[in-house]
Amino acid sequence: MKSMDERYNEVRALLGVPKNSYLPDFHRMSSMDMLFWNCRGASNNTFKRTLKELVRTHKPKILVLMETKVELNSMVMFFNRLGFTASTHFDPVGRSGGIWMLWNPSQANVRVLEANSQIITATISRQNDPNWLLSAVYASPNARKREEMWQTLEQIA
Repeated sequence: MKSMDERYNEVRALLGVPKNSYLPDFHRMSSMDMLFWNCRGASNNTFKRTLKELVRTHKPKILVLMETKVELNSMVMFFNRLGFTASTHFDPVGRSGGIWMLWNPSQANVRVLEANSQIITATISRQNDPNWLLSAVYASPNARKREEMWQTLEQIA
């Protein structure tokens, strides 16, 4: 069984914090509710009804929807009514794929760094909290494209 010091050192290594340094004080950060959903189609009534209920119940500040199968511009008014008035997206090719990140700009400041068919990466900031990086990944089944995705994530890291 590992000692607490060994566990802390593993966490430091994962975070890139020097061995004898204090760990970041994450427990004092406020939480942010986010919803990630591989929705497999975003334009039907079942999706809309379910998303409305999820938003009402969980009050997410950021939505990430994958495999949307439709273009975001066909759904803008729906999301605006839910309070998600800012977004970045990569629309599907034909009826395959699609990855969207939507947010309420009064709840979170999102600065998009990368958006392609497999990844949306953004810096997230809120008042009184340190900035952090969010990468929403919807990997291609194509091995060559997936390798490109890993290279992109390594560059971002």
